Amino acid sequence: MSEYELDPETGIDEPVRDSADEPLEGTVMERGFDELDEALDIEPEPETEKPHVPTVMSKLKGSVDIPEEFKFADSMTFYTMLRNIFRGKSILVTGPSGCGKSSLGRILADITNKPYYAFNFGDTMNPAAKILGDTKYDAAVGTLFKPSRFVQALTDEKGAFIMMDEVTRDRTGDLANMLMPVLDGQKYLALDESDDATLVQINPKCFFYATANIGREYLGAAHDLDRAWKDRFTGGIYELEYLPQKKEMELIQTRVPQVDKTNAFRITDFAKRVRDLYKAEELNTSVSTRMCLSAAEYVIDGIPLIDALKQVCLPFYPVTAGDDTERVKIMQTIQSMGD
Repeated sequence: MSEYELDPETGIDEPVRDSADEPLEGTVMERGFDELDEALDIEPEPETEKPHVPTVMSKLKGSVDIPEEFKFADSMTFYTMLRNIFRGKSILVTGPSGCGKSSLGRILADITNKPYYAFNFGDTMNPAAKILGDTKYDAAVGTLFKPSRFVQALTDEKGAFIMMDEVTRDRTGDLANMLMPVLDGQKYLALDESDDATLVQINPKCFFYATANIGREYLGAAHDLDRAWKDRFTGGIYELEYLPQKKEMELIQTRVPQVDKTNAFRITDFAKRVRDLYKAEELNTSVSTRMCLSAAEYVIDGIPLIDALKQVCLPFYPVTAGDDTERVKIMQTIQSMGD
């Protein structure tokens, strides 16, 4: 009889064992792998942690604190704005009047240590003069062209932070057309429309921050922005809203530190009620954060809260053609705040 038998599972001859013999350690295949492991002396490799690679965002978060004078509903908004400034990507901030768009621009300029230039495009009927410059007459040399402050900002050797406020209030339609080559990759400003026009080359470090009021309550403002204009701010468009009540209270107490917590709460509670009426389209305009701050300043000067709210808010809700519906609603909301 053969000393080997065919293993029905593997098809390999295995030695015949007496039941009294020591148990054989595994089959031939199992022993083969065990012996191979021993021969190669294989040990499992320890898991190593992947090294941390710093990113722009991690560096910004680690080196810049969120400013106390401005409250963000989401801290990521602040850091992505800084990232856009670092990358040279223009920012466009939309939102209701008085929510802090303009003040945020100044704060960002201070943080980034850039020369700050502010231009309000809602106060001119001649965008060309504001953007390009104007002709002046000098008795000694005759007519000459004087470049605008905007041109000076574009060429500031330190790389200016240029805030363009209320860009939707341009009534002529010329502003967007003139600024297109400034905001896109061409990075130049033509001083006239001739073929051989003088071109102002923009400092590559120059940064643009624009604000816009969009909505039914803004006379003279476009209801939306042109798509081509928006495209120049791709990745940098932020839609700010009024702050949640708790953060708006914190902002009021930061900006007007003498106001106590109770009055800060009552002011923001009033604002929340009016904003709810505005969202329900029962009012044509809302109460801004700027109005809340103004009311707080009246309160710390000794004026009762009810009187402060009347002084600040009622002028925004006039009686129009004998219709006092909105003013009555505001008066009822103010009176509901108590003494």
